[in-house]
Amino acid sequence: MNRLVRTVLLPGMLVAIALLVSALQGPPAVAQDNVNKAIDAKFSKYDGKLPLWAIQPGTAPRMIELTIYFNNMWFGAQAGNWDLARFEAYRSEEATKAVYVVRPKRIDTLKPWAEYALPALIKAIEAKDKAGFEKAYDAAIAGCNGCHAGSGGGPLKSMAAFKITRPTTPLFSNIDFKGGR
Repeated sequence: MNRLVRTVLLPGMLVAIALLVSALQGPPAVAQDNVNKAIDAKFSKYDGKLPLWAIQPGTAPRMIELTIYFNNMWFGAQAGNWDLARFEAYRSEEATKAVYVVRPKRIDTLKPWAEYALPALIKAIEAKDKAGFEKAYDAAIAGCNGCHAGSGGGPLKSMAAFKITRPTTPLFSNIDFKGGR
């Protein structure tokens, strides 16, 4: 009887248990899909209690990125390098999307700006319209300043201390804004 239990019944029960567990989880693809959905649900919404969220850069680093991208976009467009200007507009779109994820409380102020300023810039860039670009650029930075005046952050009651203007000097002396054409 012991031999029968060890060789037939016990292995049979283990196989039955494994099949039952597998059936409850569904096919491997379904189980993996459930794991992916759980991960997406957990990390698609800001939760400052999670260590991963706590180490994410806030709004300020994204604003520094936008300053760089807008500087390069300006000098690219001034040099007639519309490909560079378009790339920097794309990078600006990506930087704003990052703020939506890591600082959702900023969506209500940043998203309206991004939805009017960036498409206007892109339209002028794609048309290679320097006057239209300058108009869209000025409107974009006016929007930045309006947002700054109405926003606080860190120890500041107002971000109006950060007034944006047209750049007069490239941030990087090693970029030939005319490009390699």
